[in-house]
Amino acid sequence: MDARRRFSVDRRKILAASAGALALALPQARDAAARVILLRGMSGGGLAQLDGGDAPRLVNFGLFASSMQLPEGETLVLGTIQWIEAGTDLDLQSIEVTQCIPIPNRSDGAEVRGRMRVNGAGDYPFVIRAIDGGSPGSALDRVEVEVNTPAARQGATTQPSDETFTYQAAGNLIAGDVQWVIADIESGA
Repeated sequence: MDARRRFSVDRRKILAASAGALALALPQARDAAARVILLRGMSGGGLAQLDGGDAPRLVNFGLFASSMQLPEGETLVLGTIQWIEAGTDLDLQSIEVTQCIPIPNRSDGAEVRGRMRVNGAGDYPFVIRAIDGGSPGSALDRVEVEVNTPAARQGATTQPSDETFTYQAAGNLIAGDVQWVIADIESGA
């Protein structure tokens, strides 16, 4: 029998603690009484059953995106996405994540934008909307992805490699979880 204690830490706490550690590591002006750092983040992954079609379509994906507005007004955006559709040899992988913001008129999800490769090639704008609809295993979390569609091109700073390639898919998670975190971190001087 293993006598070691096992600890479980909520992903939201890890993301908030990481942002707090980053806030403490950043240079701060000595004359400021307090500064607020705004943090937005979406993290998770799993298996989603995609909408539409006669036969079930599945996708295995991983998603991490974080946007931090620093006290000086700068925004730091980090992230990575991988999307592998079962049985189709389609592999989407992010090159750059440029935005992670709340979905308009919702409090439970993020809209993530950037650029990605398709099957290891090209450079295409994408938008992913991930919704944190419930606890792990509830099948209420949802993910939607658009690559090189008009919605994906909104705000893109580069041109796609190929104008003709587009991809859209959406579905609820049947295994896994996504977590949406919003935190305003106050750091003292």
